[in-house]
Amino acid sequence: MERFGYWNKILHVDLTAGTTSIEEPGDDFFRLYGGGRGLIGHYLLKHVPAGADPLGPDNVLIFAPGVLTGAPVPGAGRHSVGAKSPLSGGFGESEAGGFWGAELKRAGWDAIVVHGVSAKPVYLWINDGDVEIRDAAHLWGKITGDVEEILKEEVSDPRIRVAQIGPAGENLVRFGNITNDLNEFAGRTGMGAVMGSKRLKAVVVRGRTPVKVADQPGLLAISKWVSSTVDEVHRGFHEYGTGGAMQGKNLDGGMPTLNYRMGAFDEIAKVDAIAIKEEVRVDMGACFACSVRCKKVVQIEQRAEDAGVTRKGVQIAVDPKGRYRVDPKYGGPEYESLASLGPNLGVDDIVAVCKSNEICNYLGMDTITAGATIAWAMECYEKGILTVEDTDGVKLQFSDGDAVVQMLERIAYRQGFGDLLAEGSQRAATKVARGSEAFLTTVKGMEMAMHDPRHMPPMRASYLLAPTGGDHMRQTGDKNSLRNQVGMCHFLAYDDAQTEQILNAVTGWGIDQQEMIATAHRGLTLARLFNMREGFTRADDRLPKRFYEDLPKHQGLTDELLAQIVTDYYIEQGWDPQTGKPTAETVRELGLQADAAGLV
Repeated sequence: MERFGYWNKILHVDLTAGTTSIEEPGDDFFRLYGGGRGLIGHYLLKHVPAGADPLGPDNVLIFAPGVLTGAPVPGAGRHSVGAKSPLSGGFGESEAGGFWGAELKRAGWDAIVVHGVSAKPVYLWINDGDVEIRDAAHLWGKITGDVEEILKEEVSDPRIRVAQIGPAGENLVRFGNITNDLNEFAGRTGMGAVMGSKRLKAVVVRGRTPVKVADQPGLLAISKWVSSTVDEVHRGFHEYGTGGAMQGKNLDGGMPTLNYRMGAFDEIAKVDAIAIKEEVRVDMGACFACSVRCKKVVQIEQRAEDAGVTRKGVQIAVDPKGRYRVDPKYGGPEYESLASLGPNLGVDDIVAVCKSNEICNYLGMDTITAGATIAWAMECYEKGILTVEDTDGVKLQFSDGDAVVQMLERIAYRQGFGDLLAEGSQRAATKVARGSEAFLTTVKGMEMAMHDPRHMPPMRASYLLAPTGGDHMRQTGDKNSLRNQVGMCHFLAYDDAQTEQILNAVTGWGIDQQEMIATAHRGLTLARLFNMREGFTRADDRLPKRFYEDLPKHQGLTDELLAQIVTDYYIEQGWDPQTGKPTAETVRELGLQADAAGLV
């Protein structure tokens, strides 16, 4: 049987033993799980014992592209990374774009499952079908940009793709991320900390075999539709990336401001994506096979004499205060980073926001949790719960962008007060106590993203019920959940019929809408089974106290409203309407009996 969209090869890496092996799970496996969350849920339930320490040797780290990843069509550059989360203690997963996932598929692999812990720092070198575990002592402690340069020289190939951790992951910062291509991130749930706990510095990939697709002309037609309609369909993303609508969000009273207490930031026009374009942006980048080009690239020089040249015809900005340089190889801040490091901290200094974003990028930290954790600490400081003695002399005041820059460095290296914040806001609040818990914006231990559910009703279910906690990607819905599993970008404006067309053009499976929905439900049910096995209950499907408070333009949420959303969602998924436990019937219909053994 000829295969399209996948190779039937899962790479297992045992870091404790220093060995690798290949699993060939069969064709039915890939149609059942699709990739992404499906693979992650399957391998977590199979290999991670109940109650395992997320930063211990029993956790596994899964790099999971989907059956669409690497196919020559816009949006198919996504892959997921999963493990038991060191932030939540539950299902951990994050998605990234760029080129790394496609490169792994081009190397002939459908996923990597990393087991155990290495006795010393190592990196994985995947050169098509050849796999080596190599010493990484010379890379440990280095920032991401330096590591990529060293590795390109070391393997004598400038076209490698690198997924790696920075010092934050090495130091087990619980929101350490995994960086690929220097400016793409599996950002949420602390996957970088898991990678650091395994002493795995990087996964280096070079692939030379295009992913086979069943219907090349059909896929080409979709690609041409995207490129020919960019101005009508994707112009906002193409022009500004994410964050171009921040001023509108602000006018509607839904801009996270001062730790989510206000819905508007007076200086929003100084730090939105329009300001980025006009003042500091030098380019726009793209992911694998995508014509939309929605990724910001910023450059700022510290001194005027260093900015005498232009980049691609764009004048390079200079920090008017002479403080910071921002390197374009680390990309630029997208909406979540702009909001979490800007308005939610009261910071209107675009240079400081870009520098904060760059620091998170080269040290390897999630900008959302980093910003939200500092916002929590700033409110504690404002209320007198924390003092300048607690914060190592840094005045953690809202609006001080330089204080944010200082604190981010300390968090990544767990220096002084930064060591507390490196645990994330929920653990920090438990330790500080004294009423600081009231300022949290966490769900299931993970800080909520920068979309206020009081202002945006569609976000309520996303935050309440995402298996990872405070996730904003609406992964609880059929459309985004499916895309998560098969490796398709959420931002491409494909309708359901086009997604079906892409799936069938790549795989040749003859999938219909009903099977697409079942695939989405399968991934979400696997994640629910894992969380419930780890002790999560309906009580964890809740929002923080902050969101029961009124905003100037929006009412606070109520227990009754949120409880109804939760119950309705349980029913939609085929879970028990009171507890959210997947029923035996649902597990059977989804074909998950083996994964759910002993759990339903």
